[in-house]
Formats: sequence, structure tokens, C-alpha cells
Amino acid sequence: MKNSLIKVTTSMKGDELMTTKNTKSAFTLAEVLITLAVIGIVAALTLPGLIQNHNEKAWSTAKDLWEKKLTETVRRMNTDGVMTGHNTTEDFMDTFKQYMKVIKTCDNTDINKCYSPKVVTTGSNEEPMEVETDSLTSASSMGLSDWQTNTNTMSFVVADGTTVIMAYQKECPYADPIEDTGSQVSCMGYMVDVNGKKGPNRVGKDIQLSSGVAFSTCDNPIGDMCWSTDFAANTPLDTTLEENQQYDPNYAFVRNYWAGAKKACKDKGMSLPNRAQLAQLASNLYVDSEGNAVTIGATGGKYNLKLKDEYKDNPPITLGDYWSSEDYGAVDNTNTYHWYFRTTSSSWNNGYYKYFSGPRAICVSN
Repeated sequence: MKNSLIKVTTSMKGDELMTTKNTKSAFTLAEVLITLAVIGIVAALTLPGLIQNHNEKAWSTAKDLWEKKLTETVRRMNTDGVMTGHNTTEDFMDTFKQYMKVIKTCDNTDINKCYSPKVVTTGSNEEPMEVETDSLTSASSMGLSDWQTNTNTMSFVVADGTTVIMAYQKECPYADPIEDTGSQVSCMGYMVDVNGKKGPNRVGKDIQLSSGVAFSTCDNPIGDMCWSTDFAANTPLDTTLEENQQYDPNYAFVRNYWAGAKKACKDKGMSLPNRAQLAQLASNLYVDSEGNAVTIGATGGKYNLKLKDEYKDNPPITLGDYWSSEDYGAVDNTNTYHWYFRTTSSSWNNGYYKYFSGPRAICVSN
């Protein structure tokens, strides 16, 4: 309710004294406070949306600017004939820096010196998933598992603050520079953060992935299969025969390392792989002595092999003998098939006793 302020003034008109009243309205303190509170509530409800819309537009503009800048850089490099012929990402970056203003580079052992330590993406169950960026050391760790070359990543910072993790594909698909003007950037796989280490560091917001780059919840993706980290199968099921036979019903003895490996995989929500799956794993790890891809059969093996370049110094599994899920069916069902992973060969074999703790184990997604 408004209060009235009355102002009384006097004046003379001839011999008469004249009195005039001026009335003005004003708000009470309570009304002012209520009004400010309403304004505050409206601002609290609308400002986050306005800020989010502003950020979305800013990120979108920055992504468009990055794409234009990268496309122009690639076009110039291709015109000059320097897009191809690089053996490693490091070699490519030495040339790339001559065409785009890069102020800092970090190799795959120091990615976080140039890039945020964690980014958020969407997992297979549509729930937010954190990715540790220091694990993105190769093209395969960025989902580019079909790149069959030495594809270590590098991170770098552009002059405008944009940060990037990139891998270069040695078999770059560019044609003659005169005919191919650089309209595609399939020589590179990258993750770009258009506002550097500032938040939210989320894919689809300030972070953009190039075509083909994807992340999964898999601990150890090799080829198109998901594997666990390998482990020493030295924990047998030796409590009771009844528990043992849940994993190996035909085994008549208590101490069973093979059953222990099967249980360990089941506890991970995975399973012990059969020979065909182990053969596929081997086919994804090795090439022949000339560097050509190999296909290893479930009941065969290959020799005179070598690990692929990206695995040469850091194999994704420990080389050794691995349990297969297939029972060999020897006397008393005490033997199982197993698989050899050696430096220059890979093949299946039989004869391992289930009470032997020597083989390693690895699990595969169901």
C-alpha cells in the first residue's frame, strides 16, 4: 500500500491567505524489498539459461572457426605437397606448426601439460563417463583401431587458446595436390577443446571429436573386441568341490586354477575366451615379417611374426601362455586348451593341467 505525503504551501492573493495541498505517493520499505526479491527470483530462474545459451553459441562459433582454420591449413599443406610422407605424428607436427600457429606441443607421455586431465563424454549406457586424457596415447586409444601404423598422439596449444590431442595416419589418403584441395581431414584424428582447460570439458559442449574418434568404457580395446587387463591366474578354486564344479562340473579334484580364471572373468562381467577369440586377438596383435596383416585360425598358428609397430614397445597384453575356455577332455578332464603369445609366433596348444598355476588369463566381453 502506498503512503501519501502531503505538502502544505501558503500564498497571498490580495488580502487573503491561500493554502494549497500537494499530495505525492511513495512505496513502503516492505514493498521495495518484495519487488527486489521477485526480481532476484526471476533473474535466478532465467540467467542460467541465458548464460548457457551464450556459452552454446560461443562454443559453436569457436568450433566453426577451428574447422575453417584446420581446413585452410590442410588445404595449404596439401597444395605444397607436405600432407603425406610423415612416418609419425611427431614428424607431421613439425610440418604442421609451419602452417598453423602452435605455441606449445606435448608428446604422448605429457599430454596433460597441454590438455585438460579429464574430459566427460557419454558412455554406452548414456550415463556421463570420465576419460583420463593421459590414457589417449595412440590412435587406437581414441577409437581409431583400424589405423595399422605407428600412430602415437600429441597434444598442442594453438595461439587462440584452443587445445588439441591429435594422431596422424601414415597412410594419409590424399591424392595429387592439384586435384585434391584438402576438403577432408581424414589424415588426422583429433579431440579439440575450443576453450582450452576451462570447463565444462565435455564432448558436445566445448569439446569436439573428429570423424571416427570415439571412447568406450572398455579397459583394453584391441581391434573391435573389448578385453580386460591380463592377470596371473594363480588363484585357484580350492575351497570345496561343490564350488569348484560350478565352473568345471567334470573336474574331480579340488584345486583348480583354470576354474579360478573362469570365476575371475565372471566377476568382471566378462568370460574366459575360447580359441577362436584368442586367435582373433593374436591376429590383431601381429603382422608378418614384411609388415603385412595376418589371419590366425582357431586351430592353427603363425610363425615368423612380429608385433605391430604400435605394440612393439608397449604390448596391450603380457606375452606368455593363456588359458582358453575350452576343455581339452583328456583323462579325468584335467587338461585344457591354451594359447601361446610369443615375440615371433602365436598358436594354440593343449596339455595344460588345470591344477597348474603357470598360464595367464585375460577376459573378453560377453
